[in-house]
Amino acid sequence: MTAPAPPPYPPRAGWAPTRQPAPDGMVLVAVPMAYVPHVARLLAELDAGQRAGPPHARVAPPPGPPAADWSVDDLRRLSRGRSATHRTVAAVLDALAAEPDRLFTVRDLAQATGRPRKKIVGAMAGLTRLLKAHYDYAGRGLPFARVDGRPEASRELCYTVDARRAACWREARSPSPPSESTPT
Repeated sequence: MTAPAPPPYPPRAGWAPTRQPAPDGMVLVAVPMAYVPHVARLLAELDAGQRAGPPHARVAPPPGPPAADWSVDDLRRLSRGRSATHRTVAAVLDALAAEPDRLFTVRDLAQATGRPRKKIVGAMAGLTRLLKAHYDYAGRGLPFARVDGRPEASRELCYTVDARRAACWREARSPSPPSESTPT
């Protein structure tokens, strides 16, 4: 992309704005000559962005129960991820599955997993992006329930899994049985 020609009103030493009004929808701004190409490029990018259309709608799980549930295979794949987010979420799910239906605050999860509170918060913040990239987040939602706090911690989010999801998670974390198709 080539930079447009400088405007017909470049600032000069001792320059003062004219009394002529700016064209409709425009404002005159003094910019150092060295920055004119950068400003022109920025304006072109902004212009192109406005023509591109509205931003993509956010993909969030629909309210209510998920359309599809997490299978043991999907949970197993999540448990074997190698990123720091995968490892922290797996530790969180281990703690949740150990006590189904208990509401855990982030502080509780930090104590249960032995990970710093900041790691738990960071993993939860990155989890949605990870799930959107590698799983059917819109159809399944999170692999645990996130609810408003307990009576003693009403302003804090809590995390939990029910007994069925806990059993699926424990099965996903167990070693895979040997393949039955091995030759004898």
